[in-house]
Amino acid sequence: MFDFSLKFAALTASNTALIVGVLTASSQAQVREESRAMVLLRSLPTLSASHSVAIVELDPESEDFGKIISEVEQPELEHPLHHLYYSPNGRLYSTGLDPKCSLAEIGLARDSTGAPEVTGIQCLDTAGQMVGEDIMWTRSNGTEYMFVTFMGGLGQADGGTVGVFDAQTNEVIKVIEARKSEVGENAPYILYPHGISAFDDRMVVTSTVHPDLATGVGNTVTIIDLNTLEPVQTIEVQGEMPVGFPSSPVEVLFARPSIHEDIEPAVLVNTMFGFETWSIPYDAEAKTFGPAEVVYSGVQNGTAVPLEFYGNDTELFISHALPGVVKRYDLSKLPKLVSSGPDIVADAGAHHMIFFTTKSGREVIAIQNNLLNLGDAKANDPTDVDFIAGLNAHTITVHDLATGERLATVNFRERYKKGVDNVEGLFGAGFVHHH
Repeated sequence: MFDFSLKFAALTASNTALIVGVLTASSQAQVREESRAMVLLRSLPTLSASHSVAIVELDPESEDFGKIISEVEQPELEHPLHHLYYSPNGRLYSTGLDPKCSLAEIGLARDSTGAPEVTGIQCLDTAGQMVGEDIMWTRSNGTEYMFVTFMGGLGQADGGTVGVFDAQTNEVIKVIEARKSEVGENAPYILYPHGISAFDDRMVVTSTVHPDLATGVGNTVTIIDLNTLEPVQTIEVQGEMPVGFPSSPVEVLFARPSIHEDIEPAVLVNTMFGFETWSIPYDAEAKTFGPAEVVYSGVQNGTAVPLEFYGNDTELFISHALPGVVKRYDLSKLPKLVSSGPDIVADAGAHHMIFFTTKSGREVIAIQNNLLNLGDAKANDPTDVDFIAGLNAHTITVHDLATGERLATVNFRERYKKGVDNVEGLFGAGFVHHH
């Protein structure tokens, strides 16, 4: 476990040393931190050999724009860390793609001057669960737990698990597993889980794709009862098949009144290979789900591979990796997707995002443009996959939030010889809700 409190210099010298230390800390406190981001950087074949966790300046008005402020190499793993999440009490976690480190806690602290720094990476015991994806914290029977989806589960071809962890000690409390081959016909099952979201005593996880991208692809979401920590229903979300694969639901958002008081509860689901966003209405009183329906079609609108749900106080943002845009919707109108402004045109692989204000007070959105760093065979990248080889701009683009105007771009492939897998706000800043 890491110490996330402020680190102060030891005051063991004279009064002069004390005064110097105070002035240094005061100067550091004037440095704006809301525009600094946590990023996960990944090695690229022929360009770099190591993965890392870094703090990067993203204010386009700063002379340090694109500069790495602090960086720590990830453990020697074939596959990198994947998604960053802050716990309610401010601890920083990351899921991981490598079976040797599928979940980790990242040390984020301050040095003696008050400057933020990454202090280390601790891989956690997952009880054999592999390929961590998403994390959320919610309560079961009055106790708060950390819930983590593991797309590889315990390693079976039809695997996939949801790990329940003690929110303080990181100890595995329960492994939620329901393999389709074992549960019986028409029984709820969990398969390749990725996205996760919850409302009241119902949690929903998506069925995306086997980690090897070949063994199997899902087309369902599964409902888990948070009272019993067991799956109670599996719902199909399968429509068009524009690339010949099952829909592959990826991220999910349980739209709920705690996000905005006018929201009618429903589950919103992005299907990676179906190019669609689905809505599944929820009757909170009866605890029942209605028929799933498509509320956005990428085939009809010229977009593909919808990925993330993010939001601020008034809008919901959905990233579409192709052609690389973020669409925006009126938060109060959910689960209906009512446009609230112009598309934000980013780069291929538009994925994660954060929100902040620049030095002059301009509201901006920073978008990480990259999907898994699955590369191009022309660059001698052995992970070439035809369908998604082009979804890797390896950039973070910064845009005016109101107009969508692109203000600046940092290209990590060109500048640091690495791909950028994830972006998150420093010390938890950067977004209001996610999942």
